Amino acid sequence: MNILVTGANGLLGSSVMTELRRRGHHGIAVGRAPQCRSTDAAAYVQADLCDASAVQALFVGVQPDAVIHCAAWTDVDGAELPENREQVFAVNRDSTQNVAEASRDHGCKLLYVTTDYVFDGTYPAPYPADYDRFAPLNVYGQSKLDGERAVCGTLAQHFIVRTSWLYGAGGKNFVRTMLQLSRTHDTLRVVCDQVGTPTYVPDLARLLADMVETDRYGRYNAVNSGGYVSWYDFACAIMQGAGLNCKVEPVTSAEYAAANPASANRPAWSALENRMLRCTVGDEMRDWQDALKDFFANWNGEL
Repeated sequence: MNILVTGANGLLGSSVMTELRRRGHHGIAVGRAPQCRSTDAAAYVQADLCDASAVQALFVGVQPDAVIHCAAWTDVDGAELPENREQVFAVNRDSTQNVAEASRDHGCKLLYVTTDYVFDGTYPAPYPADYDRFAPLNVYGQSKLDGERAVCGTLAQHFIVRTSWLYGAGGKNFVRTMLQLSRTHDTLRVVCDQVGTPTYVPDLARLLADMVETDRYGRYNAVNSGGYVSWYDFACAIMQGAGLNCKVEPVTSAEYAAANPASANRPAWSALENRMLRCTVGDEMRDWQDALKDFFANWNGEL
């Protein structure tokens, strides 16, 4: 398959490129940078996805069979700054609208990766994939919800995949941040009252490749299994997995916000239910603790 991957220089997009190459697909990487960081791309195209005409020209030139749309503004705190909001919505909403329209016009599949932050965290159980009472607490969540609506309003058949707490060997993510801070701090204070599921990027990349090879369109949640943890619990597991003696202390969201007033509001409960994966592609994704062990088994110590 000719598969276009947006955001190919990012944490998830680069891992998707690796997985597509492993399977023998022709992965075309798209990004804003002049060069592609991934060595797994069959081709790289520099493009501004916020420009509708540029997106149409991209599709004419590449003729993709499918698109995995990973490109996004992911700086949750930075999205709250008034000077950034126009760009946040341009990237997360408008570019998604452009990609959805081009996918429709050229008859190709579209898989859109989105977030648990479209919810407010008040549901009393893990969020099912078809739950539609959206109430984002921050600008990032609203912009990604607008992207979901752009896809749904443009394509009758589509994949929408919600995930959470992504981490991997590259890019900025919680695991790497904790490891970096542990080198300069004896003690780290981490929020203990926000609960969700860590998701290992190579696992998600495999799942997305599985999905785009099918016609099982719909709305999915995709996170590692094995239960739900707080950021504090996750930080403790990271220190243990790395064999570090850095102490982790729990703090509440209110305490963290008081010390970091520019931080965005985040849902206290971000648990996502993977049941739709079992019913379709048949992969519920492995236990998050096993995935974290795999991260450390393959980690070369670089940050």
